[in-house]
Amino acid sequence: MTTSLMAMAGYIGWVLLLYFVVIAYRGFMVMSAQRKADAWTRGRELQDSQSVKRIGDALSNSLETVPLFVGVILLAHVSDQSAVTDGLAPIYVGARVVQSVSHIISIHHLMIFLVRFPAFLVQVGLLAWWSLALTGLI
Repeated sequence: MTTSLMAMAGYIGWVLLLYFVVIAYRGFMVMSAQRKADAWTRGRELQDSQSVKRIGDALSNSLETVPLFVGVILLAHVSDQSAVTDGLAPIYVGARVVQSVSHIISIHHLMIFLVRFPAFLVQVGLLAWWSLALTGLI
């Protein structure tokens, strides 16, 4: 397995971990009769703490970039160009984890400006760089 495919597996693992945290919380709340099972229906006012809401937001943010990351990694793999992505794929996943963790622990403007946004820029920059490199434009 290439480094890029292992990084993709790591990204999927990160998303699954966030899912499990959300599922465990919601399951506990329902099973302990603190919330009804439909308490998280879209459009409803959530009664969860800010930290729980931020975990859900981190999950949503992570899901937004899954198709792009997986698409680029698979494109590199099927075109036998994994060398293009292998070196920095773990950095991409690390940036994703940093962005998610910073999202969960704080919404302070300095955290957003100094940690979360730069981590996001790393991800977007790598996706753009890889896309150009895989298509032979750079």
